[in-house]
Amino acid sequence: MQFHLNGFTTGDPEVLKQTEDAAYLANTDTLPEEVDVLIAGCGPAGLALAAQLSKFPDIKTRIVEPKEGPLTHGQADGIACRTMEMFQAFNFAEKIAKEACWISEVTFWKPDEADRTKITRGDRIQDVEDGLSEFPHVVLNQARVHDNYLDVMLNSPNRLVPNYSRKVTDVKVVNGGSNDAYPVTVTLERVDDAHKGEIETVKAKYVVGCDGAHSVVRESIGRVPQGHGEDKAWGVMDVLAVTDFPDIRFKCTIQSAEAGNILLIPREGGYMVRLYVDMGNIALDAWLTKEEVLAKAQAVLAPYTFEVKETAWFSVYRVGHRVTDKFDDVDDDQVENRTPRVFIAGDACHTHTAKAGQGMNVSMQDTFNLGWKLISVLEGRSPASLLHTYNAERHVIAENLIEMDTRWSRAIGAAQGSDD
Repeated sequence: MQFHLNGFTTGDPEVLKQTEDAAYLANTDTLPEEVDVLIAGCGPAGLALAAQLSKFPDIKTRIVEPKEGPLTHGQADGIACRTMEMFQAFNFAEKIAKEACWISEVTFWKPDEADRTKITRGDRIQDVEDGLSEFPHVVLNQARVHDNYLDVMLNSPNRLVPNYSRKVTDVKVVNGGSNDAYPVTVTLERVDDAHKGEIETVKAKYVVGCDGAHSVVRESIGRVPQGHGEDKAWGVMDVLAVTDFPDIRFKCTIQSAEAGNILLIPREGGYMVRLYVDMGNIALDAWLTKEEVLAKAQAVLAPYTFEVKETAWFSVYRVGHRVTDKFDDVDDDQVENRTPRVFIAGDACHTHTAKAGQGMNVSMQDTFNLGWKLISVLEGRSPASLLHTYNAERHVIAENLIEMDTRWSRAIGAAQGSDD
């Protein structure tokens, strides 16, 4: 129980009093005809924004997702110190820290000069510089991060719950977003078996596309990713393994003389580890199995043994380094005449490899930046021109991220002794 601004309130302070206006309840399967903010995509960027907006009962927010339910496993796992600071604002940093694996040191392995068919530890360093943050760098399944956001949303006054099995097919801004109270029209298609093919239309004051690298929202506003693709394939495995590799519970970069390279990440729970395995340049239509990826990892780790007892998640990815030309729907020559109505965030804005552990972090920080600005404008505390600063501030962050990730990828992916 807590003493709040409006008096003494019993019960769990994390569960806010439910709104008395049924029109604002957001835990129904039916989408309203009009909303203040419609978020496309229940990834970390979308959920971070939804959780932030959910604290304000007078802002009508909805979030839609084509998948049939919440994420359960796989995908990202690294949580940076600055992101933990952001989680503190949502009041679940302590929960994350308790459950996660803390990354305190990094070890670097290279070919043994005495026998280059083997690897040896070359260095061991502190992972986070002193004084960077009061919070640690940790590793935790992305699904558990989602779960914490979903709890914040569910316990909000409007009881915000995602509307799953809904795919955004089109976004249109009417009259440049100036003359209508709800100038953005969003078309959605139901993809669940009970309603497959049904079309819904929602009008919104603002739309935020957190719908991934193949973003429909981005395409609808004519924004274009700029950069280059990636020929190299990386296999990713979350595994329970039996091994005599001595640094299995450290974050490690491992470079062999001939077999390739691995980034090894210890995972929460004390047993599972993640391997990012460099599979080299392979044809775009080639299919890699988890057995092939494991065989490559075992060759890199020689002479140590590495036997997998269970694979919790497996994927192969190629991700290019790309940044979208702009993160909102206002062209440069229109900035003086209108303010943004549609935004994109996360992978819809920037794509890169997972090896630097920044994708989920930067995506959430995108929408954390955008969220308070939308709130300030919708509540009348700031002019709509404030929204121009989202693109101005986050675009440069994305460019710096791509530059850093390119260097990091080359460092991990290069053969030992290479000039790359």
